[in-house]
Amino acid sequence: MNQQERLKALINNKETDYADDIYLNPVKEYIDSKIDLKEKEVFFKNSPICIGAAALIPDKGDWFTVQLINTPILVVRKNKNNISAYLNICSHRGARIAEGTGKKAYSFKCPYHSWVYSLDGKLIGRPREKAFEKLPKSICGLKKLKIHNLNGFLWLTLNSKSEKGYKKNVKILSNLTKNYNVNNYHFYKTTKMYRKLNWKLAVDTFLELYHIDHLHNATLGPTIMSDLGLFDSFGPHIRITGARTSALQPNSIKNKKEFDIHTLKVHILFPNTILVTHSEHIEIWHVLPGDKENECEVTLSLFSKEKIKSASAKRHWENNFTLAIDVVREEDFPLGEGVQKGFYADPKRKLIFGKNEPGLQHFHKQIKLALTKK
Repeated sequence: MNQQERLKALINNKETDYADDIYLNPVKEYIDSKIDLKEKEVFFKNSPICIGAAALIPDKGDWFTVQLINTPILVVRKNKNNISAYLNICSHRGARIAEGTGKKAYSFKCPYHSWVYSLDGKLIGRPREKAFEKLPKSICGLKKLKIHNLNGFLWLTLNSKSEKGYKKNVKILSNLTKNYNVNNYHFYKTTKMYRKLNWKLAVDTFLELYHIDHLHNATLGPTIMSDLGLFDSFGPHIRITGARTSALQPNSIKNKKEFDIHTLKVHILFPNTILVTHSEHIEIWHVLPGDKENECEVTLSLFSKEKIKSASAKRHWENNFTLAIDVVREEDFPLGEGVQKGFYADPKRKLIFGKNEPGLQHFHKQIKLALTKK
């Protein structure tokens, strides 16, 4: 059966996709500092990691920064077709040359001693040049990092091991994201928050629809059907397709266009990026580990298919953005932080992932598999 037929069957039978069995996941994986360090090494250093989207920086000179564990990164659009990534470290004394985001820069100037770098990372100016002339500017540029623009998703590979992982996964990732080429979307807004929960627990928030009617009864409950969804895996990556309540209308999912209108798709681009797709826009969530095992950084960015031109369109997208962030910030994460605290009370306990939570099961099995291999 195709997706439309599978979803119709679930709706008619008031059912959901199931895993083969119940899965028990050790609490230790959320609170053990040694596991946390190993995950940072395996997933955020030696594996390809999605750090942003091309639509965040649509014009020449646009840029943003990312702190990937201990690696400060500067991402710059050099021209219409090329985006580069550099270590966000001045070659002189190691200061960060940029913070946050910016638009239409012609160059980057270090705030410490005003060394200046071009968009392609070359050192083009430094005060009192004669004091440094024995070290030519040509060897003092920013260190370039490998970054891949795959359907508008920016994948960073910090070393040969992660580059090999990217090449191994590129076909799967391309197929999974080909219908959502972020190069062709328009950036609306982004926000970042820091929460007291393990990075995997933050990702868990997006991995099942079982909680919709319970935790989100007043916010998402009226529009998203609870505990009903398709589950599909693509290697370590995941797609969960939920039905909107509008799908209960007769002939509401008779073709692909209607199917897209009446469904919500959550893609996990393993391990830390969540792509939530709607008929008119997409949300991209990035989750990064914090300094400790019970801390994380979460970023949400919203992109629309159509360019936002009018005041009414801006209000429309502001409402969508506010709903997305408020549900997670005010409902999911406060509960999650309570769960995180409770882990320490009984660290030998195991969480129960039901057969109706195949997304959770697959994600954590893939985490274990990757850690075992490495």
